[in-house]
Amino acid sequence: MYETVDARRLGMRAGPARCWKARGTCRMAIVLVLAMLESLLAPICFGPNDSAVAAAATRRISVELVPGSSSFAVTVASKRTTGTFPAGFVPVSTTDGVTFPMRAVVEAMGGIVRFEKAQNTVYFAIGPVTGAYELGPRLLIDGAYVASTRRDLFHVVGKTGTLYATDKILNMLVSQSGGTVTVSTKNKATTIVCQIPSKITDVLGSQHDTFPAKAGKMRLVTLAPNLAENCFAVGQGGNIIATSEYTDFPKEAVKIPTVGAFNNPSLEKLLVLSPDLILVTDGTPLAVVDRLKKMGRTVYADDPKTLTQIVDAIRQLGIVLGVPDHGFEVALSMNRAIAGVREAAAKLPRKPSIYVEIWNSPLMSAGKGTFISDLIAVAGGTNIADETGTPWPTLSEEFVIGKNPDIIVVASGMGEGDVTGRTSFSIVKAVKLGQVYDMIGDYIFRPSPRIITGLELIAGYVQRAAGR
Repeated sequence: MYETVDARRLGMRAGPARCWKARGTCRMAIVLVLAMLESLLAPICFGPNDSAVAAAATRRISVELVPGSSSFAVTVASKRTTGTFPAGFVPVSTTDGVTFPMRAVVEAMGGIVRFEKAQNTVYFAIGPVTGAYELGPRLLIDGAYVASTRRDLFHVVGKTGTLYATDKILNMLVSQSGGTVTVSTKNKATTIVCQIPSKITDVLGSQHDTFPAKAGKMRLVTLAPNLAENCFAVGQGGNIIATSEYTDFPKEAVKIPTVGAFNNPSLEKLLVLSPDLILVTDGTPLAVVDRLKKMGRTVYADDPKTLTQIVDAIRQLGIVLGVPDHGFEVALSMNRAIAGVREAAAKLPRKPSIYVEIWNSPLMSAGKGTFISDLIAVAGGTNIADETGTPWPTLSEEFVIGKNPDIIVVASGMGEGDVTGRTSFSIVKAVKLGQVYDMIGDYIFRPSPRIITGLELIAGYVQRAAGR
């Protein structure tokens, strides 16, 4: 009834299932790819996306504060610097520990404090330590995306307001990133010592600095379309010097030179370009990654398999590129959208069954172990392809008809009429009830912020079907 086809080797991340210029061109591209399957190099065999901070590698940062004093000192490694708080704002002792103006201290620690006016939100980060504060509702959002009302953290003097932090808050945020904080008091002076992870490990085991020397200024090569999208999302699109084929979003990315196919890039071009960092993901042959490393190139790899892992991957990308505040901003927005869909799905009276058609000849879909299947589950549906037990199965018409899905999502680029026009599918519930939907494949094929659009579209289909 079905058989396995590795869609990574079909380039699903690159999006050949999408109709780029015309449906005939799309069909020809898929046929050519299928014919070349046996000659392709084996793709990266990434394991679970459990990238973690290297426990032994930390940056020691010491902060010395005196309640009521306008001066402070910060020591990073062995380098000690002194600073002054803004006029009218000084540290104070409270039941929550010593409370101090955030911006001056965080920036002295080598971190970032950024006010996003359109959102009325302050984003802050110290390497992998991240968080945000929404000024309107006075909400502190920690590194686990948990929000708590903290009106006491915003101090106003005259017409000027300043965001404060406490040693307990700093301890919580650093601990969430895998670090530690110790606090001591002597002669009214408080010393806060932070051990913040200075290395982060990607899915292939390579370590990367969490305080990169070229923060926000790296020359980047992206070897998958979604990686270019993610770089643009965290404000680093302007630093991409080359991409892979099929990179077409945002529109600025189309103008960037390519180094060939994502699974067979030109190593000669990569050598000449001298990038600071090459980004790869599932689908890039491991042999290519090894050769790049032997050429002295730094390679960063991710491989998200669920929606949560996609969010984590974008957040971690921000850290590796030296813009952790932007990474956290994107991740927070995505996390909230996913949480909203989960909440709505939990209230549904039933879980409608869904068939996602990636290609029509043969019928191809996405099963267990893919973020597409996870997306369906989060939206409140049941993926019929999960029963195959394989990530990227091909299916017979009999299999699909037998499962009689409530919803069919056509992501092949061929349009919903390609499905509704099949005589054999006329008895399928989705066709009879008019619940066949055409969708731009990139919304669910690419692990980027746009997958939220795909999630919300499918959630809408599920909610309609669940009410019938």
